Amino acid sequence: MQNITRIYALSKRNVILRYKNSLVGFLWGFMKPLIYLLIFIVMFSQSFPSVQNYILFALSGLILWFFFSNVTSQSVGSIVGSAGLLKAINIPSYFFPLSEVLSELFNLMLTIAVFLVMMNWFGIVYSIKLFLILPLVLLFALFAYGLNLILSSINVFFRDIGIIWGTIQPALFYLTPIAYPENMIPDKYKLVIKLNPIYYFVKVGRTIFYDTFSPSSHAWNVCIMISFITLGVGLLIYSRLKNQFISAI
Repeated sequence: MQNITRIYALSKRNVILRYKNSLVGFLWGFMKPLIYLLIFIVMFSQSFPSVQNYILFALSGLILWFFFSNVTSQSVGSIVGSAGLLKAINIPSYFFPLSEVLSELFNLMLTIAVFLVMMNWFGIVYSIKLFLILPLVLLFALFAYGLNLILSSINVFFRDIGIIWGTIQPALFYLTPIAYPENMIPDKYKLVIKLNPIYYFVKVGRTIFYDTFSPSSHAWNVCIMISFITLGVGLLIYSRLKNQFISAI
C-alpha cells in the first residue's frame, strides 16, 4: 500500500510540474498532435487521394505516437534526474520511469476524450468497439514502460542515451505509417516498417478509430507479444543494473 501511495504521489507530482505556471495547462498535450495534424493536412491530404477522411486517418495514429514520444522522452533521464530522492530516502528506482508512464497515461486518456468529441465532426462512428482502445492503451503502456526501464537504466551509466534516443525518435516517426497509408510502401521496404514495434500498435489503434472494426486476434497477439517481451527485457536489464545506480549517479 505504501508503494502504491508513493507511485501515485510521484505521478501526481509529474503532472503538476509539467503544467506549473503554464497558461493553458493540459491543452498543450492536446495542441501538439493538433499542430501536426494541421501540417499533415496542408502537406499530405492531397497526396493520398485513396485515403478517405484523411483527418481521422492521421489523427488516429498521432494520438498514440505522442503518448509514446512524450513518455519515453521524459523517462530516459527519470532515474538520473531523481538522484537526490534516491540518495535521501529508501525508494525503488523503478518508481520513477513508472510514474512517468502513469502521468502520461492520464494525459492520454484526457486527449482521447477530447479527440473523440472532435472525431465526431470528422466522421467517426461511435460504437461499443471504441472501448477496445482501453486494452490497446494498456498494452502500449506496458511496452513503453519496458522500453523506459531499458533507456533509463542504461542512461545512468551512459548519459548519451538521451541524445541518441532523441535522434532515433524522428526516424521511428517516419518509419511508422501515420501520415501516409501503409499500401504506398514499396514491397522491398515493408520488412523495415514491420521491424518497427510502434507500427503494430498504431495499426490496431487505426483499426479501432478509423476503420471501426475489431482488430484481428493475430494483431492483438502481436501487440501482446511485443509488450511482454519488451517489459521482460526491461525488467531483466533493470534488475542487473539497479544495485549500481547510487554509485554511478
